[in-house]
Amino acid sequence: EEAIAAVMNFLGMQPCDGTGVIKPNSGGKPHMLHLSGVFVGGKSVLARSQIAMQGDSGVILKIAVRSEDETISRLVADCIR
Repeated sequence: EEAIAAVMNFLGMQPCDGTGVIKPNSGGKPHMLHLSGVFVGGKSVLARSQIAMQGDSGVILKIAVRSEDETISRLVADCIR
């Protein structure tokens, strides 16, 4: 839950389709988080991230960002490093 909140806060985006909450009984499977937002200038941005726990305190994040402008997609994805 903390990792999901951190990704949403770093990107300043909102979850879609109820993906902002981990479903009970997920069995330790990676969680898919779908996000949407609007970049400066009114450009829509969508992100799909996969969040998985690694050991007791680590997290693995895979993220793909899409928008009409490739530069915006890269900029948003680079916010998390």
